[in-house]
Amino acid sequence: MQDKFTNPTLFTFFATMKSWLLFGSLCCFHFQLTSSTKKNVLFLLGDDAGLETQVYGNKVCKTPHLDALGERSVIFNRAFTAVSSCSPSRSAILTGLPTHQNGMYGLHNGYHAFNSFNKVRSLPQILSSAGMRTGIIGKKHVGPSEVYPFDFAHTEETESIMQILKTILHMKFLI
Repeated sequence: MQDKFTNPTLFTFFATMKSWLLFGSLCCFHFQLTSSTKKNVLFLLGDDAGLETQVYGNKVCKTPHLDALGERSVIFNRAFTAVSSCSPSRSAILTGLPTHQNGMYGLHNGYHAFNSFNKVRSLPQILSSAGMRTGIIGKKHVGPSEVYPFDFAHTEETESIMQILKTILHMKFLI
């Protein structure tokens, strides 16, 4: 009998499910008390990834660095969003609201210009109001900036995609 990670049909299903794009990829919050009792939050979100990491029990794909981070983290494995598109799913995660309540109905880009409602509160706003600095590296794809304010940003809105890649690769050496 094959389990869900060796059965090709189920593995493909889980690997391509867009709803697992959000939390199945490794959505973790890492809370660590520092000497000054300030909390740190590390939120990881990967596009088009699913249950294929070892953090979620997969024995085929080796992800030792994510496993080490996962051992010190809170892992969300029973969460989902009802939209299988980048911007709406990201807005649902960052606001805690479904798209019909946060306003992000479609892809946030220059052509379609979908945005969240201006009065929606997002995770960056909540963390900032608690005295925490926020940052984002990589793909943002949510707006407007007033709803999703990050103190530090290297995204498609501020950099070329090649510069973002260089930043991410440089971060590897800092860890």
